[in-house]
Amino acid sequence: MKQLRNKLIADLTGPRVLTDQVSRTLMDRCELQSNAVKAFLQERAAGLDEALVDTVFSPMYTPTWEDRARYVADRERITLTPAVLAVIVRDLAGSGLSATYDYERDTIVMPLPEVIIDRWVTHLHLDVRVDDRILKAIEATIPTEFQALVKALAGEAAWRAPGRDAILIALLTGYAGNGHFSATKFEYVTGLVHTFRPRDLAHFGNQVAALVQSYHDDHGEHFFDAHLKEAYGPMGVNAPVHDPHADEKRRQASLAVQIRDDLAGMGVTAAA
Repeated sequence: MKQLRNKLIADLTGPRVLTDQVSRTLMDRCELQSNAVKAFLQERAAGLDEALVDTVFSPMYTPTWEDRARYVADRERITLTPAVLAVIVRDLAGSGLSATYDYERDTIVMPLPEVIIDRWVTHLHLDVRVDDRILKAIEATIPTEFQALVKALAGEAAWRAPGRDAILIALLTGYAGNGHFSATKFEYVTGLVHTFRPRDLAHFGNQVAALVQSYHDDHGEHFFDAHLKEAYGPMGVNAPVHDPHADEKRRQASLAVQIRDDLAGMGVTAAA
């Protein structure tokens, strides 16, 4: 437990950059100028409303998949219940921890409110237990350097619903056989399973094929929805040259095609 506690402290107190997104939100919500941010955080952070702090700092203290992967070994080594995690949060909150941020060529040292500590610990999902059968399948099929990440993904609710273990094991086995595994694709697959809730692998294959077709039907569009389409004008003539929405749509379309082809290589074809 001491090893886990030290890792949490290191992550919470290690130097971070105060991102533009966070600083802008803070200035908007608290009506600050940029030159007042440092004093505000150092002097008033401890007394801020918890909901405000959580909203402002959530982008910086919501663990990524890579963060969660670093804690997989701890999750497997120690039985961590919600009650135990609540005790850990209270202990850390009472330890007088401070965060250090780089901001506009300056350094801010801010006392860490409990709500930030709670967000980080809670969103690591340390109390999730992945079935041993799934863990063994991952260790038998996935390259060693990606196993922790896949174990973190396997702990998602998307994979823990009834029947999803069979889909997960089939995919792991299929990727082991064709050598086409990538962490990016598997993260995307997890999101699709969460959204589509497939009954079995064949059903999932049909869903992915339909998704690819929907991207094909929208080929050339720069929009995720009608509001963006209207804002960008006919044929997207007003769309930015480097439009993040269009870039993300192209990325997802490419991944969907790759996954459809991977499934076909595993013998999963869409129904006519």
